[in-house]
Amino acid sequence: MAKDAAVIPSSSPPKKGRGFPFRLWAYAIVMTAGVGGAGWYGWKLRGENKKKDTAYTACAQALTPAQKDAALLVTCQTDLAAVAAKEKENDAALTKMQGNLSATKDELTALRAQRIEAEKRLAAITEIQSQLAKMIKPGELDVVARNGSLVVQLPSEVLFKSASSEISQEGEYKIVEVGVILKRFPDRRFLVVGHTDNVPLKSAGPADNWQLSTARALTVTRVLVKAGMDPKRLIPAGAGEYDPVKGDDIKAGNATADDRLRNRRIEIVLLPALAELPPLPEGLGGTPAAPEAPETPPPAAPAAPAPSAPAAPK
Repeated sequence: MAKDAAVIPSSSPPKKGRGFPFRLWAYAIVMTAGVGGAGWYGWKLRGENKKKDTAYTACAQALTPAQKDAALLVTCQTDLAAVAAKEKENDAALTKMQGNLSATKDELTALRAQRIEAEKRLAAITEIQSQLAKMIKPGELDVVARNGSLVVQLPSEVLFKSASSEISQEGEYKIVEVGVILKRFPDRRFLVVGHTDNVPLKSAGPADNWQLSTARALTVTRVLVKAGMDPKRLIPAGAGEYDPVKGDDIKAGNATADDRLRNRRIEIVLLPALAELPPLPEGLGGTPAAPEAPETPPPAAPAAPAPSAPAAPK
């Protein structure tokens, strides 16, 4: 039955054959193009990397000398800074040396000026001593060095009466003789100092020895002015009993009658010239003393009369 049965045709359409694989070829072409592009890009990238490597190598080779040059530059800059600092230090030292040299020159000039003034002072002292040598008599006049100064000493007994500041005629002649000699040194100043012993005054008149010594110094100063000395060069002063010949102890310096006799005196002290004095600090103000022209030699002093009997000592 089966064999006899007629073949019944199927109602479904017959299957068509497989067509051309466009999609597959398109995919293959795209993939091939992608691979090719990637290969080309990789080849190009390798070329660029090779160029970069070459440039890097060249740069690295050039960097080493540059680094050396940079290090050398830093060293040079450091050395240059050190040289500049040393030069500045040398300039400062040179300036200091120049200042010291200038100060040394100034000091040398000052020392030379002091030496010249000292020589002048020594010459004046020698000349005064020589001029007064003929007048030196024990108990009447003496020229001594005291406290670093030349001092003309005259006993009060030769000049004054006891406890009096009125000068005797003999004493006035003696002072005039001294003044005639001292006036030959117009650039010199003189301090006229009166001295006494420590015995208190008992007579009426001066209040004490200090006043008596000052009055006597003023009397002698006025006689020196009469003799022709410049009053601007004379300074009267009184020391009373406070400057004994022997030491500073008033009591010990007046222990004996001879000590008291020596203490009763007039001293004419040669003072330093203004140029011999050290300079004062700046800023004190005032006006420096102007040098005065030397005076012409005075006429000879009148001869002193024959000495009379000395008055009773103070």
